Amino acid sequence: MIKPGIAMAAVTILAASFPAISVARHQQAPDAQRSLNLVGGIMDSRCAIDGSHEKMMRQNGLKNAKDCTLECAKAGGSFVLIDPEIKTVYQLDDQQKPEPFAGQRVRISGTYDEPSKTMHIESIESAE
Repeated sequence: MIKPGIAMAAVTILAASFPAISVARHQQAPDAQRSLNLVGGIMDSRCAIDGSHEKMMRQNGLKNAKDCTLECAKAGGSFVLIDPEIKTVYQLDDQQKPEPFAGQRVRISGTYDEPSKTMHIESIESAE
């Protein structure tokens, strides 16, 4: 059986720790943007949902990932970077820089904005 004095002390200690927890989280906000160097494939946002071009290529009679990526981007999709090993899709802020690399494996350097889940591309190059 817990004595009332011990229970009250536990509640007091717990309540006193809440402001410290919220301050620590608030101080992390400036780190929401961080520099990253990523390697992955330039894909369109539509195919990235499935993690593959297979379905769209079959439906549209396309022969390779580059053609599929370009067609889907023209039809309203956007260019994204996909890391197939960890199954993570990164939104890209610049839609012109990745276009020449459609369907290819690339290395992107830039800053990642955690709240918007968007990568600001500083440089992009082929990783093939």
